Amino acid sequence: MNRFLCTTTFTRALPVIALVALLQACQFQPLYSSDSGTVAGSSLALSSLSVAEANSRVGQQVRNHLIFLMSGGATPANPTHEVRIRVSSNSRVLAAKVRSSITQSNQIGNTAGSVELTASYEIYDFASRQIIHRGNRCASAAYDRTSQSFASERAARDAENRAAREVPEQLRLAIASDLSAS
Repeated sequence: MNRFLCTTTFTRALPVIALVALLQACQFQPLYSSDSGTVAGSSLALSSLSVAEANSRVGQQVRNHLIFLMSGGATPANPTHEVRIRVSSNSRVLAAKVRSSITQSNQIGNTAGSVELTASYEIYDFASRQIIHRGNRCASAAYDRTSQSFASERAARDAENRAAREVPEQLRLAIASDLSAS
């Protein structure tokens, strides 16, 4: 009887032992970390990137925020790669013409607008003198348009600024992913 009890216990423990052995072979590692399991390796790789100059106001905002996200605002002493970004902005207005009873003319009343920013990027490797990765990311922000032109322009610029803070977040993740894949 004692021998039967030992065999039954072993039979019940066998799946647990097999599961533990199987799980021991698995390793979990975050996508943006180094082989040692620390995020410092990934941050070090991102902080060794330089970001090329931008040629527009929105492009400069995207560039500055991307530099801050990658290196805390510091410029690398000896960059290994350069990120080249091009930012384009597209503004759409969903306008409805409203007939004014006072002036008997068609006017645009309060409507909604949307700004979409598209940032394309290239990662240039200084050592091989080649572009090793390309991609693009986009973000949009909505705003309200009124019949007051200054308020509408300011709302559009604020929406553009919001989108210009969102795009670098996506760019940082894409660049980190590209660098970890290579």
